[in-house]
Amino acid sequence: MGPYPLYDTADGRDACGVGFIADRRVVASNRLLRLAIECLHNLDHRGALSADGTGDGAGIMTRLPYRILERELRASGVDVPSRMALGLVMVFLPREGEAAGRRLVEEALAREGIRLLLWRQVPVGPMALSETARATAPTIAQAIVGAPGDVRDPEDFERRLFLARKAAEGRAGTDGLSGFAIPSASSRTVVYKGLFTASRIEAFYWDLKDPMYETDFAVFHQRYSTNTFPAWELAQPFHLLAHNGEINTIQGNRSWMAARGNDLSSPLWGDRTEDLKPLVQAKGSDSASLDDAFEVLVRSGRSLPHVREMLIPAAWENVSTLDPALRAFYEYHAFLTEPWDGPAAIAASDGRYVLCGLDRNGLRPARWTVTPDVVLVASEAGIAPEEEIRAEATGQLGPGEVIVVNLENGNHTFSPEVKRYLASRAPYGEWIRTQTIYVQDPFDDLADERFDSAALGRVFGYTAEERRLVLQPMADGAEPVLSMGHDTGLAALSGHPQRISRFFHQAFAQVTNPPMDPIRERLVMSLRTYVGRRGSLLEETPQQAQLIELPSPVLSDAEVNQLSTSSDPAFRAEWLETLFPAGAGPYGLLGAVDELCDRAEAAVRSGATIVVLSDREVDADRAPIPMTLAVGAVHHRLIDVGLRLHASIVAVSGEPRDAHDFACLIGFGASAVNPYLAIEQVRAMAVSGDVDA
Repeated sequence: MGPYPLYDTADGRDACGVGFIADRRVVASNRLLRLAIECLHNLDHRGALSADGTGDGAGIMTRLPYRILERELRASGVDVPSRMALGLVMVFLPREGEAAGRRLVEEALAREGIRLLLWRQVPVGPMALSETARATAPTIAQAIVGAPGDVRDPEDFERRLFLARKAAEGRAGTDGLSGFAIPSASSRTVVYKGLFTASRIEAFYWDLKDPMYETDFAVFHQRYSTNTFPAWELAQPFHLLAHNGEINTIQGNRSWMAARGNDLSSPLWGDRTEDLKPLVQAKGSDSASLDDAFEVLVRSGRSLPHVREMLIPAAWENVSTLDPALRAFYEYHAFLTEPWDGPAAIAASDGRYVLCGLDRNGLRPARWTVTPDVVLVASEAGIAPEEEIRAEATGQLGPGEVIVVNLENGNHTFSPEVKRYLASRAPYGEWIRTQTIYVQDPFDDLADERFDSAALGRVFGYTAEERRLVLQPMADGAEPVLSMGHDTGLAALSGHPQRISRFFHQAFAQVTNPPMDPIRERLVMSLRTYVGRRGSLLEETPQQAQLIELPSPVLSDAEVNQLSTSSDPAFRAEWLETLFPAGAGPYGLLGAVDELCDRAEAAVRSGATIVVLSDREVDADRAPIPMTLAVGAVHHRLIDVGLRLHASIVAVSGEPRDAHDFACLIGFGASAVNPYLAIEQVRAMAVSGDVDA
């Protein structure tokens, strides 16, 4: 037995290190900065190193170093504005395009009426970097700026800096200015980050050694890259947050945010909503996209804790003891946006609040400590021993929990108080009671018109093996059990016809998280879905609750009938056949898909809020368009013409019969699926005695 009998090195697990520290008196000091850097140093082991010592990236977000900025302005003979009117744009400039990068920033600032007071070269120590990091390092500069003369509201100044940053980065992308990035643009916060390990941050950024650098809070992060290659711009913190984990729903999140970007309205932004697009970048890491979503919502008027509960909500659907007001809060916001799900611990700040929170499963660690002087939260305990030994209280955040520090008064609050306040902001329960319609799984009577189950089974390629190994267990209330891993040959190499979903078996999560089970883990999982016209993500009105709520995306025949025959004009359904002439071949299929998209677009423009795509009408002369193809084509047509949020897509198909088929249809844009033939096959099996009736 070794000297540490309770510890085995084989149990070590590295992941991003993240956290924050905040002064309880809201007094900016150099001591707090030194503590924050010590915390970051002690998370160094949570990163990774290449052979030459290149790290995945590390960084720190603080209050603007006002004394340093004021010193620089005075030394250059520039009048120093008040701290309320002072802002800072931190810029990574490509070495080969430094002048072009500065020009982009200057033009973007001028368009917003922001005064450029001084360009400041950030003092750095390149020899602190590895050879690889040094070779790719940008020129790092700061644009010290002043608020426009007509701005009296600090939030308006933040919004203008936000728009200037997006414009400059968008123009850089259009111009192909590779390596250009703006880590922060704010009148409250600044981000110092780069392609180095946590232990090297102040050896590279000499500002962090300056005794005049003072802050009342800091968010810190050591990156452990899992799904992107390390790069200067992908180091964290980003503009608002630092993240430990993976967003496993990222492809869907990005797609839906793109759809929402085509249908925005906001009294705060007025005619400038176009300047917010794209709401999130499709490139970069999942954490960067999450940060984009956070930032646009915060700049649009919601508080940082509010946005956290919108995008990374706690479990609520199946928690029987949840306060009704809080349940209404979560349900209402589910109408606006889907969760950004996956293991997540985030630390975030907008300069008014700083918070740390966990996802609904709590699959990342977050330890908190409150001392007489500071509130400290990090991925582990022991990162600031001289402070932690003075602890008044300690603990660990649980699933869905959050801790928030108000940077105006220093008060810290935990989940119950934070969520109680958010739930009381608006009459969410009343809006839901008066606007939302519920479908409660009506009894599915046998239809008068019987399907020819055997003939349709041949059309959609059902096999005896699928009936025995997939449908029969599900009909008996069990989950199909197959081999560990998916060892079937690639669909693209098969000599037999394959349904489209088979081509996506290799599209899996990039990390080794266990699969989720919505039955055994129903406390943190939900299958409910919503159909109807969605409101703007940036607004909060009763009309956004005007949706139909379904307990599951899998619909019975009776539920489809109920949805498609509603007399409520707010839920008008258009039934579209997804068929093409059987003898027309692939070119006939292509033309039929284009025609289907035209019909769907016309239906939505005429007021339909539910588009039902059906292959139920298949016959000897007309073949079904593969439903995954039909759903995806209509989904993207409606995105392209800015109508995607005006209607939901419901798939009525004989094609889906296993979980992967349903996942593909929902992932491609369907809100709900009626697997009429799978249901009919089970009925036939019940009649024959293969399953219990």
